[in-house]
Amino acid sequence: MCGIAGILRFNSKRVELQEIKNLTDPIAHRGPNGEGAWINKSENIGLGHRRLSVLDLTDNASQPMHYADGRLSVVYNGEIFNFAELREELIHKGYQFKSDSDTEVLLGAYHFWGKDCLHKFNGFWAFALWDELNQELWLARDRFGIKPLHYMNQPGKQFIFGSETLQFKNIDGYKRQPDDDMISYNIQHSWGIEGLGKTIFKGIEQIRPGHYIVVKPNAKIQKVKWWETADHLVDVPGSYDDQVDTFKELFHDAVKLRLRSDVNIASALSGGLDSSSVFATIRSIAKTKEKCYRVPNEWQRAFVAIFPGTEQDERMYADEVLKYVNGEAIYVDCTKDYKDLQSKLMLSIREHDSINATPMFIIDSLYASMKRHNITVSMDGHGVDEMMYGYPYNVLNAYGHQLHNPGYAGEIKNIYLGMLPPDEQLHYLKKMKFHNRAYRFAQRKARGLMSKFSQPGLKDKWFHSDLRNRIDLPNPVISERFKGSEAQLYSDFHFTTLPTILRNFDRGAMRNSIEIRMPFLDYRLVTYVFSLPMASKLGNGFTKRILRDAMKVVLPDFVRTRQLKTGFNAPLKTWFQQELKSFILDEVSSTEFISSTIWDGRMIRDQVIAKTKSGEWTMEECFKFWTVLNAHLLFKN
Repeated sequence: MCGIAGILRFNSKRVELQEIKNLTDPIAHRGPNGEGAWINKSENIGLGHRRLSVLDLTDNASQPMHYADGRLSVVYNGEIFNFAELREELIHKGYQFKSDSDTEVLLGAYHFWGKDCLHKFNGFWAFALWDELNQELWLARDRFGIKPLHYMNQPGKQFIFGSETLQFKNIDGYKRQPDDDMISYNIQHSWGIEGLGKTIFKGIEQIRPGHYIVVKPNAKIQKVKWWETADHLVDVPGSYDDQVDTFKELFHDAVKLRLRSDVNIASALSGGLDSSSVFATIRSIAKTKEKCYRVPNEWQRAFVAIFPGTEQDERMYADEVLKYVNGEAIYVDCTKDYKDLQSKLMLSIREHDSINATPMFIIDSLYASMKRHNITVSMDGHGVDEMMYGYPYNVLNAYGHQLHNPGYAGEIKNIYLGMLPPDEQLHYLKKMKFHNRAYRFAQRKARGLMSKFSQPGLKDKWFHSDLRNRIDLPNPVISERFKGSEAQLYSDFHFTTLPTILRNFDRGAMRNSIEIRMPFLDYRLVTYVFSLPMASKLGNGFTKRILRDAMKVVLPDFVRTRQLKTGFNAPLKTWFQQELKSFILDEVSSTEFISSTIWDGRMIRDQVIAKTKSGEWTMEECFKFWTVLNAHLLFKN
């Protein structure tokens, strides 16, 4: 796990080591254990690396790493968890290795299989590989975009890449500029751009999840989509019980595979079903003394973020899990940082360098605590919500699409209400009546296909202009295999919600030099879940049905059958009325905020003042306003 950077020059200007260092210094947090830079003999390509040592802690695994008598050079951010098996396979084919790292296996795999080696890898990655013989730079990103990879192409001049947008502040002759159209779009669609290869800065793009690009001097960039989940669906057992057994086996193996490490591992335990399933499975592996390849000395402790006295606190659920599995935990009280909340938020906004639906400060707190306790790898539960109707809006969408099936629709309605706090259920019952009419109309018009990309929102009165004719965004094509709410899940997972969450957690964890591993994003498990019928994911009174049934006995029923959805968000309602009240009122009344060319500052100011006086903020309103405030604070200077 690391940070990478590089420059491929298209003109006669030589790449210099200081230019590479200017790109890697801003991401020292991603790699505190070492740094490296390399320039080829022709001085037209330079690669840079910041190292977070996880597998093979010796200098043999340092990067940039070279292979095949110097023909291949790579900088790599990620983990290939099945590297040991691939290494043995390559050894049998006559290959030799000097290190005990997955980086060298990546190089050997490319040397033998070419670009098809990506399909051999189980893990996550963003890497840049230079082939000196072919004068070709190959940059690839993992199937689901777990690791980031940004680039800027200046035809006739140079191609530059890096792990974070912050790195592009330090390029000679280039001034990083905000893109007002993309900022406006991102504020209104806070989950909308990450999976589409866009950023909020002019000229800075991303390699999309499941894609790679090939760059050659003075040639057009070749963009290739190498992974599409819909093309890799599998046959699933006809019996639901057999489906559960297969799911449990795949998940168990995904967890076990991700315990391979030469540094300490911990689990981020929220008390929700997903993270609890990961931690409980780890404890089960330890209890049964399963043979695991290369586990570290410490790998069974949990870290729990708590928010005493706020609507986000889930400690009682985490406590139940810990008690049930006899686990050990360290509690991270995020409220202790409230006295310095404003400055911490500002620092987090600057370093995350993005627009989010909620402050990323709480993510930083959890992983900072891990770092203080000598942890380098965190096992997290991301990916389930986006595959198995984990969010209330997913369930509401499913309800609308099942109105033709009254029995199933009624069951889904009860599931939806069970996910909400009791004091909000009446309000959302009224909302469902509106959705009945809206979805019936949409189904007639669009034949059951709805996604976040077709939902209204761009004409919000807060904003100065309609962007529909100003932004050229790629239109994600979803396989005919998925219809209705299943199509929305596929979209959430591959294009909107999950890619944004992955970005946020990558930056929050790597700010503290922590690698996150996510067993639910093992591609074998993902292709299996998307091959399942809808009722196996949403049914029998629950979301995430198959996961809940797979965790019988593994988890306490109090957590396994929990319906209320909390989510890992900042307690904005509390902050807006208490700790941040004066700060917010000052900011919305500032000249910079009111004179914005993107939003109607006076309208928003008046609404925020009214909400603050009445104290009637809803979480939905908090999230909507935070994206505007986030953008204002990021760009006001």
